[in-house]
Amino acid sequence: MTEETPVSQMDIYIARPVIEVEGLVNDMVQNLLISMDLSETDQGMAAMELNFFNSATVEGRGNDLAFEYDDNDLLSLGKSIRVLGGDNNDPVELFRGTITALEMQMGGDSEPRLMVLAEDLLQTARMTRRTRRFEADTLRSIIESAASDLGVQTDITGMDQPVDAQLQLNESDLAFLRRLIDRHDGDLWMAEDVLTVAPRSEVRRNEVSLEMNSQLESIRIMADLAHQVNKVTFTGWDVGAGEQINVESDTSVDYGPGQGRSGAQFLSQTLGERSEHLSRTGAADDIEAQALVNAGFSQRARKFVCAQGVTQGNPAIRVGTHLTLAGVGPRFENTYFVTRVRHHFNLETGYKTTFHAECAYLGG
Repeated sequence: MTEETPVSQMDIYIARPVIEVEGLVNDMVQNLLISMDLSETDQGMAAMELNFFNSATVEGRGNDLAFEYDDNDLLSLGKSIRVLGGDNNDPVELFRGTITALEMQMGGDSEPRLMVLAEDLLQTARMTRRTRRFEADTLRSIIESAASDLGVQTDITGMDQPVDAQLQLNESDLAFLRRLIDRHDGDLWMAEDVLTVAPRSEVRRNEVSLEMNSQLESIRIMADLAHQVNKVTFTGWDVGAGEQINVESDTSVDYGPGQGRSGAQFLSQTLGERSEHLSRTGAADDIEAQALVNAGFSQRARKFVCAQGVTQGNPAIRVGTHLTLAGVGPRFENTYFVTRVRHHFNLETGYKTTFHAECAYLGG
């Protein structure tokens, strides 16, 4: 049995988030924090919400608004912000980005509050919309070209397959990159200030083990055959070669982490064979078509078993983490790929992590 991954080497530790604004930790920012909520998905951009009390004893003014004057302008639009979580003795970076929105809340007997909203560096790609054409090249080259226009560094694994000319038609740069990378079964995310891209099969940001009724507080897991298939097919035309394209998914599909029987195997043994035809896409040749049907099959197969859980706050659980669950019954004990995560902290419940994860296999 896999041993549960400890959050800290200490039995008791402080898990209050550490907040840096413009590279500095300020006592007032730390002390007035009410809650933190970080959300990230396998579609890229991470978003942060921070809620503060907005009144304090301010030198020279007494009890007044905390963050609304020039001499105490700690939280303002456009400032860089970095949030670390976990054990305060050795905190781990959860988020770095830019403050993009502020919300003041006042009324009744409630103490004034300030909500600070921030997005990571991909917000530049979200806010930039273009129409342009990329010539036929490798997938890596097109990603690098699009990223260079955003002024961000890249760390790309694989993505060397040739692709036909690509059209970005009145799309944001983020939507275009998401569509292009997802089409070839890849993931993108910001690691510090670097745009990181890799095939899903190469993504393993961390490895974490959780046990029910220990760190893992609650879990829902569903194995669902509704969207499973035994193969994915594509038919098209190779203009250059003057030949028909006719391919189906093969053994090089990526099932992701875990072990057991796949959805396709259960499907064959219960409801019978089923296939899916890609009809709303195009491919230049057999090579690109094969990559597309394999990606389509992989994306379906990995969603066979889906888990949603709440655990003690753990900054190591990120999108791309391989998460091993124990104590959830022999059919569902497996290693899952985290696709969505929410790190949240408040003064009542402390630090919690909520995750969504998927696995292509079911035991039993």
